[in-house]
Amino acid sequence: MRRTFVLAAVIAVGSYSSCDCRGSIPCADSRDCPGGDACVGGMCRGPNSNPTGGSTGTGGSATGGNGNGQGGSGGNGGGPCVGLQCQQMACTATTKTTLTGTVYTPKGDLPLYNAIVFVPNADLQPFAAGVSCDRCGSNISGNPVVQTLTGPDGTFTLADVPAGANIPLVIQMGRWRRKVMIPTVPACQTTAITDHELTRLPRNKSEGDIPKMAISTGNSDPFECLLKKVGLDEAEVTRPTGDGRVHFFHENGKDMNPPAPAGSTLWSNVDTLKQYDVVMLPCEGSERQKPAAATRNVIDYTTAGGRVFATHYSYVWVHDAQAPFPSVATWSIGGPNPTSADSVAFDATIDTGFAKGQAFSQWLGNVGGSPTAGHLSIFESRHNVDAVSPARATRWVYGTNTRDNNKQTVQHLTFNTPVADLLPDGGAPDQCGRVVFSDFHVSAQALDAAAGGPYFPGICKNEAPSPQEKALIFMLFDLASCVQRDEIPPIN
Repeated sequence: MRRTFVLAAVIAVGSYSSCDCRGSIPCADSRDCPGGDACVGGMCRGPNSNPTGGSTGTGGSATGGNGNGQGGSGGNGGGPCVGLQCQQMACTATTKTTLTGTVYTPKGDLPLYNAIVFVPNADLQPFAAGVSCDRCGSNISGNPVVQTLTGPDGTFTLADVPAGANIPLVIQMGRWRRKVMIPTVPACQTTAITDHELTRLPRNKSEGDIPKMAISTGNSDPFECLLKKVGLDEAEVTRPTGDGRVHFFHENGKDMNPPAPAGSTLWSNVDTLKQYDVVMLPCEGSERQKPAAATRNVIDYTTAGGRVFATHYSYVWVHDAQAPFPSVATWSIGGPNPTSADSVAFDATIDTGFAKGQAFSQWLGNVGGSPTAGHLSIFESRHNVDAVSPARATRWVYGTNTRDNNKQTVQHLTFNTPVADLLPDGGAPDQCGRVVFSDFHVSAQALDAAAGGPYFPGICKNEAPSPQEKALIFMLFDLASCVQRDEIPPIN
């Protein structure tokens, strides 16, 4: 069993006497590195890449059943160590200075997969306002000394951490970002961070960075209630004139008091859309067609790097949009739609044929969202998608629709934008936006009929998320994260 130490442990005087300031070899790919080493982030990583004069570390690749990796350190070009690099200790191979922990949602109850965890060696730079192209593998602000990704259980193992007092630690998913201080990190030991409050994402902008999001409310899927369940402070949900990180637009769902502007004021102007990192367009209860200019705006928004989350009848933003959006799937519009009173769940299958699908299935099992491994029970399922176009979209959840002559149906899919086929060599096209489409309601039962008023946030129940809400919480944070091909393991 790994030994763990409380954060209040005291480091002995003189523990910094042996600074491990080694260097890494620049590379274009692994062929430029000594035998056995790999090219990670433009630098060779491994036991053969340690010339004197810089910092080094183990690469950030996933290992073991839970996908945890040891973080690689950022090289400094072969010069003398700088800042926290000079507090990296020369330990033995089995006694590295290590931090372990788990990253959680803002509420602190659900672990998060594929979060970046790192020790910065420079100030974090503010995110530029407006939509941006955020691809995985790009530079991370803060010049990390070491970094890694969380596994399907939300845990991380960060090795070669600088030792000492008040070591900074950053947790990040896309533009969700929070910096905390670890009071004490003993040299050449493993320190377990067990306080959920220390490794959760921020609840409000005073605690850290939160992506700027917009929601256009629909009357059949109160997605806005999911924001409460993940722990986002209610004060961060405001009308567009407010300073909250989530701007509320009213289409035909719940409203605020005083009233929020119409959803059309959001999607009728592409420049308005481009103010936001994520746009949520939940089901409006019927096939409410949108103007061609509006669907074009959404396409242009996602092409620029925007992220869209749509549910059920909001297929109008994909199926009824201009080419190439409809080409991501084979559609079967108008299949059977169970009512909210239906107590029989759809036993859906999670597609584990790709890296993120495997992690999604494991994550659901870890959080109690899957009654049987690889399955998800869905209430109010729909049948509007028969299949995805494999070169353009990813199938996450599917199953046999017993209400529709046992036809196959896709319940959840994603695609990156601009829409394009994989390249002939199997590589990814130039993409930095993303769309999630869920053919079932996320939070259909989240409203409190006994609430004193019909307005957000009071109308939302104060309860734990249901299994299918947990599934969509996973997707909400994945949507906000950096963009990459889903079939390959995550990169940071």
